Amino acid sequence: MTTIDSTLARIAKEHMQIETLETRKHDALDFHTVAVWEAKSALQAAYDAGPAEALGDTDAKAALIDALRENLSPEAVATIAYRLTPTPKSGHRELDAEVTWFATLLAETLGGWSQQERIVKELGF
Repeated sequence: MTTIDSTLARIAKEHMQIETLETRKHDALDFHTVAVWEAKSALQAAYDAGPAEALGDTDAKAALIDALRENLSPEAVATIAYRLTPTPKSGHRELDAEVTWFATLLAETLGGWSQQERIVKELGF
């Protein structure tokens, strides 16, 4: 599976609750109904993944995730990601892409945006 395939599979599972993007030759398994907000969220994640993939190699990304987990509580990580979203509009596309990449990385550290949102709700934001 390529990096692109694994990224798309992760996005489909995280944002649209689709377990696999593999064709299974059964309508009930291959056709899915998704809400427009899930589709929008998935498309945004796919769009954001483009700059994220280009900004760094996976070893550096894994090291950064490890450093975040070792030095910050999940609540701190969730709060920082919350403060960085929605995507800033600085007028500098590359800068906005980098901030979005970092916010996405923070959410990944927690297990995805749904986990980040759960923690933020628990904190009362």
